[in-house]
Amino acid sequence: MKIIEKKSKSNTSLIDLLIEKKDYVEKVDISLKDYRKKANIPGFRKGNVPVGLIKKQYGTAIKVEEINRIVQKEISKYISDNDISILGSPLPFEDGEIDWTKDEINLKFEIAYKPNFKLSYKPKKKLTYFIIEADNEMINTQVESIQNQYGKLISLQSPDKQSTISGNVKTAESEKQKNLSLDTEKFKKAFFSKYLSNAKVGSLININTKSFDEDKYLNSLFTSEEKDFINKDLIFQINEITKREKAILDKDLYKKVYKNDEIKSQKQFKNKVKSEIEKQFINQSDQKFFNDCVEFLISNTKIDLPEKFLKKLIIANQKEKISEDEIDKDFSQSIKGIKYQLIESKLIEENDIDVKPDAVKSYAKEMIIKQMAMYGQNQSDDEQLNSIVKRVMSNEDEVKRMYSMLLNEKILFVFKNKISKKDLKVDYKKFIETAYDKND
Repeated sequence: MKIIEKKSKSNTSLIDLLIEKKDYVEKVDISLKDYRKKANIPGFRKGNVPVGLIKKQYGTAIKVEEINRIVQKEISKYISDNDISILGSPLPFEDGEIDWTKDEINLKFEIAYKPNFKLSYKPKKKLTYFIIEADNEMINTQVESIQNQYGKLISLQSPDKQSTISGNVKTAESEKQKNLSLDTEKFKKAFFSKYLSNAKVGSLININTKSFDEDKYLNSLFTSEEKDFINKDLIFQINEITKREKAILDKDLYKKVYKNDEIKSQKQFKNKVKSEIEKQFINQSDQKFFNDCVEFLISNTKIDLPEKFLKKLIIANQKEKISEDEIDKDFSQSIKGIKYQLIESKLIEENDIDVKPDAVKSYAKEMIIKQMAMYGQNQSDDEQLNSIVKRVMSNEDEVKRMYSMLLNEKILFVFKNKISKKDLKVDYKKFIETAYDKND
């Protein structure tokens, strides 16, 4: 086989392959014999079909298949042996019809070289890193939520506007009942004042969807199988009236919430709550900064791309047939994506970034432990945990997702240390307005 590379001015080359009969004839003969063993042709016993007939019916197709297999292998070897870094994959170059009946076959493939470029980590204007601070409203809301969470349930004689009434509900037409708990704050103010404010355990209340501020609230308490209760006038019998009494802000509460901290005052407690809220905002700040750095590098890194070749590559990789005009609509976005793939590779190379399989496994284990803790499983059996980790690691898509997350963490570290930035303290509302304004 003869291979000739012809370079062009547009960062592409034409690889010209001359495949001679000696390159493929042996493999074609083996395939023909294999076909003969398996072929089912009327009038012949399996395995006894004449070779000439097999060759007549399947010879050209087998020849094409074997030549394509040989060509793919030889192109890959040529690219590897000559240490060529390419964009995408080699594309067949159309140069007239191929006469597959000839002994010598001439095939051409186009390749594009990965362009050389330099990364600059210094923007003309420093990028902004947002430090999101919790405001008083956010802190007080969280403190109140903690007080409710650690509070105790008390019984009331009559409902107030922040209590829960529990009991049985039924329709006038049916004796079918369902246990139900209703939040009194969901009722319309006028309805509450007239029918609930003086109610007691044992009271019967007529309710329907119009009794509540939100029409959907009542129906949302029933399943699709409980059609007898949906959009009906219902009779609710109160069996219990309760309210969660807020926990007092004292040292006992502080110790329950933050076991490992010595919190002695309400001010210290609120500062701790503030700190915990702000920790949850770090991921959003990091993601915004990461996106801004990517946009900066894409916009300010000069990369010469063979656009004509890339359009052909995109068309070739589409599952369904697509025209060049359709490609043009989203081509600018495609170019941005390709540019970042190249930039990402350069970042990995220049900064010795490496994500090892063990790191992905450790990350999976860490995530599973956190998820289990969310559901109250703070201690897990090692055998059970390792079994879950093994199952997660067997999922190729999940492994790719975790790898990508770890890779981005390492790239973010590079961005934070190399790209000039300025810190800006904002509350969450201002962050949303500033970071994701209408022009973004």
